[in-house]
Amino acid sequence: MTHFLDRVRTVLRRGKRNSVSAGPKESVWKKLPSHVFVAILASCDLKDIGSLAISCRSLHDRVTKLDFAIAWAYIQLRKQMHHEGHSIDGVLSPGDDIAFISELFPPPPPEYNSDMDQDNAGYSLGYLGDLTRCWKTCIRLSYHLADHVVEHHLETDPIAHPLWSSSKTEKEVVYSKAVVSLQAKLLYPIAYAVFFLESCAFSAHESHHSGHGRDMASSIERQQTILQKAPFTDTQIFLSTHHCMHLLFSTVQRLMGPEIPHSSAESWISLLLTTSTMERIVSFFVSVAKDDHSKRKVVHDSTWSHRKEFLLSMRKDLNDYMASVSDHGKNTNHEPELNHVWFQAACHEMDRRGAIPHTVQDTEVHILHGSVVKLECESCYDCYDE
Repeated sequence: MTHFLDRVRTVLRRGKRNSVSAGPKESVWKKLPSHVFVAILASCDLKDIGSLAISCRSLHDRVTKLDFAIAWAYIQLRKQMHHEGHSIDGVLSPGDDIAFISELFPPPPPEYNSDMDQDNAGYSLGYLGDLTRCWKTCIRLSYHLADHVVEHHLETDPIAHPLWSSSKTEKEVVYSKAVVSLQAKLLYPIAYAVFFLESCAFSAHESHHSGHGRDMASSIERQQTILQKAPFTDTQIFLSTHHCMHLLFSTVQRLMGPEIPHSSAESWISLLLTTSTMERIVSFFVSVAKDDHSKRKVVHDSTWSHRKEFLLSMRKDLNDYMASVSDHGKNTNHEPELNHVWFQAACHEMDRRGAIPHTVQDTEVHILHGSVVKLECESCYDCYDE
């Protein structure tokens, strides 16, 4: 027994000397083959990839080197999950549907070189970050819009209001279910609207650089050209986006009052859409939500509010906008009008397609005991028959 223990001690001492003489061990992350490393990171959350990349120099260098491959694998994995229908309670989580937004906003035209795989060119972690921010904007805006539409409906609908006021059921459950259902209807159309606005901004930038098409008629024509391309070649997508834009306009217009008169709200909403796509409208909804929260906590100052502060800051935006267009001729030296963004071009396109009047499948969201929110616009009715 003593002889055996002596042998064990000898082996341990030898192992300790060998480990000291060998120096620091190589990181396990360096030993992983590249395809395994890429597969592991592609299955992680984007924030986790960023945290991992700043944890040590060797990981940062390897993530940077494999940036394109990781981004490509990240998208492909989520496309696979989307097509396989991974869901929670039968519904795909909006936050997981990065595959949809990546197809709507593919990478910009890549600059190929000899040492880059062309399938991966144009993809990067920075691109994934932009996609994620865009998709979160769509999720937040669809939620805020659904929340205010459902609240307004329950307060004013002649069927829903008395039932809601006297209901003995769990009001929060009914309300939350209605908001979730309406958000699901609005999420993709809002993403299509964001795509339209981004395309318009790019088109306007290109036309200004070329010196062509600075007047409003040319702008409307460029917008209609966008509506004649994918994804708006699908008339159902085009019409559902049109209804979403109408609902967004009417809701923002209502929430701007009384500080912004009903008659002039169109110019302000047009300015929001023209200067900052949908992100600024999300900020407006957030300011309204903060005021609502203050009211519930009875800490509301009747002389000031987050909404008033937001609207006052818009006055500077309007002045800047007017200054920027003052040198482009008399046709542009006017306050922006709502039909200058989407609506006039959409009306022309509906005329071209013979889609007035029209119907869109599955436009109703049931709220409470037969009371529904309908996603429609005035063009859905027979008001153009004359």
